[in-house]
Amino acid sequence: MKLFREVDLFSSTFLVVGNIIGIGIFTTSGLIAEEIGTGIWLLGIWIIGGLLALLGAICYAVLALQIPKAGGEYAFLYPSYGPLPAFLAGWTSLLVGFAAPTAAVALGFAHYLALSLEIKILDNPLFLKGIASLSILVVTISLTTGLKLGTRIHSIITFFNLFLIIVFSVLVLEKAPITQNLGPILEQFHPNLDLSSLATAVVMVMFSFSGWNAAVYLVEEIREPRINIPRSLVLGTLTVTLVYLLINLAYFSSVPVSELSGKIAVAEITARATFGTAGTLLTNILILFSILSSMTAMSIAGPRVYFAMARNRLFPKWLTKVHQEKKIPLGSIWFQNSIALLLIAIGTLREILVYSGFILLFFSTLTVSILLIRRHQIPITLSYPGIYIILAGFFVLVNSTVLLNVAISNPKETLASLITVASGLPIYFFYKTQ
Repeated sequence: MKLFREVDLFSSTFLVVGNIIGIGIFTTSGLIAEEIGTGIWLLGIWIIGGLLALLGAICYAVLALQIPKAGGEYAFLYPSYGPLPAFLAGWTSLLVGFAAPTAAVALGFAHYLALSLEIKILDNPLFLKGIASLSILVVTISLTTGLKLGTRIHSIITFFNLFLIIVFSVLVLEKAPITQNLGPILEQFHPNLDLSSLATAVVMVMFSFSGWNAAVYLVEEIREPRINIPRSLVLGTLTVTLVYLLINLAYFSSVPVSELSGKIAVAEITARATFGTAGTLLTNILILFSILSSMTAMSIAGPRVYFAMARNRLFPKWLTKVHQEKKIPLGSIWFQNSIALLLIAIGTLREILVYSGFILLFFSTLTVSILLIRRHQIPITLSYPGIYIILAGFFVLVNSTVLLNVAISNPKETLASLITVASGLPIYFFYKTQ
């Protein structure tokens, strides 16, 4: 059950990038525009999201030095808050953080592949499910070739994904009527923006940034973790923040805000307005690479959570097995993606994204709060340890304010979040009594 240190800085950084960039950046900008209206906040909200993600990344890097164990939030929460909160964080990671999103992006992959190839038979829901399932199987098999090769395959896919997004954004900005569409946005500032709307927008943005903590799931597999974990978290988060700003500039430069507000297919609307009918194919290719990158990233990071839970006897013991030649928790990888396949097969997958952002933000906030209760255990090797307590306090304060406002303004989604978390209680007590 020992893990192997085979992941370098390059691969761990692209693991962060791949976990963050997914379908969210191509769908949420229009919903955010509907929530907060026009004005500079349309871009500022992404800067806020990037800063919060960066603060979280720095705090998680410090936690990784304190608690150098695989498993992310589960591993961090266990020694500080006990096994139950840790288990519920891991359970949430399985359902909301990894398995269900993997199923969602796989179905998205099938949908966009059908559009790109213009094969009518693929419009049939049964064929779409088949393609989605096949894509998960291909990703799983490619990652089970071994730790080093699997992470390299993901890095290559993610690099091309970044390249395509940047090229797409630059091409749009070259042809878009920037002064006409973006000018009015930059000139408008709304200091009296409704706090509940802003909080809801922040949750949407943070969903698009979820994954900034990806490297800590592989704490026991990254080489020179004291150096490479902080670097990969910060470099990956900063890279995505800049890319997100760039593509949002492209969105709101291409067409008036009114044409994007409330729309989900913002990337396709932008591409059609800029490149005509050829824009659809370009958008589909762009999204296909993003989905593929996201699928591989989640299939690498997630299984380490169940490995850690099983190591503490809170999940099936066979999930602790590490293949000695391939150097990966093979059973955990198949476990997560088998659940994703099941979700596709039974057709119960819906818009879990409505409330998943709330759950993920809650557990990341709870995790960062560990630095406040264990402030005397911050490694003395770090310069100015007090600054990390201030950063953690600010992160917890801002996120708590956001969560409170979202809970008040979106009670149904909040209740759904609590039910999702509570569904893990019977399983916890079953394994705890064994």
